Amino acid sequence: MIIRNILSAIAVFAFQLGGEVQAQDINPSREAIKPLWELCVVGGGTYFPDYPAADKNSLRGLALPYIVYRGDILRLGGDSIAKGVFIDNDYTELNVSLEASFNANSDDNDARRGMPDLDYLGEIGPQLKIKLGELYGGKTELQLPVRAVVSTDFRRFDHRGYLFNPRFFYQRQNIFNSAININCSIGSSFATKKLHQYFYRVEPRFATAARPAYEADGGYLGSAITVGLSYGITDRVRGYVGGQAGYYGGAANDGSPLFRQKVNSSVHLGLTWSIFQSDARAGSHR
Repeated sequence: MIIRNILSAIAVFAFQLGGEVQAQDINPSREAIKPLWELCVVGGGTYFPDYPAADKNSLRGLALPYIVYRGDILRLGGDSIAKGVFIDNDYTELNVSLEASFNANSDDNDARRGMPDLDYLGEIGPQLKIKLGELYGGKTELQLPVRAVVSTDFRRFDHRGYLFNPRFFYQRQNIFNSAININCSIGSSFATKKLHQYFYRVEPRFATAARPAYEADGGYLGSAITVGLSYGITDRVRGYVGGQAGYYGGAANDGSPLFRQKVNSSVHLGLTWSIFQSDARAGSHR
């Protein structure tokens, strides 16, 4: 149970609050004075769909410590749980990064009742960022992550295929000359058959009169728009609010009985507090 709670907190931080922490690092002229590492506490809550195109959302909230590290190669607490950066210049960045997301209890979901639960998901793989320059005072990027997906209940790990999620990403700091940062993205997701099966397949043994057997195909999964705002309450405390709207019309498996609605939405709230900071400073290269 402790391990599950830790991964849940990591999922909150990386998936919902990671953009807020990254938004604090978008001004290269300020990066040189940032600590090399920070010990922080994150408290967050999220109201999110059980899976893409589900018709039920779940509420989660946790508070746990985490570390921000701004190394030359290894970086923690940015736009992913962790990443290794191999190329980073004015035009491109190439990294290998890790993401995580929540599980879902099938007994609490009418569409999946009687089926196996959806486990925690972890993603790892390379990401190429193409830096497109400034737009309205902020930075823009084309992000091209390709990641392997693994599910786990901490008793076993299962490979669930691969996910490609091209998206345009925008960040701006201190909008309206305030302590407010904004980050937003728009993109689409494409997945191999294995991942689509995990979400949308109905094996004959789980079929009912209202839920016929279904074999899923790979392909287009859906599109999403995300927006996040953070506010510097003090030098060490920031509040965060964000949301995401997903659209799944035309998805490869919109005929599945588990595909329940074309539009999903989620809302995220959080607070980060930097408790300890290193005397060593991060380099000015980022």
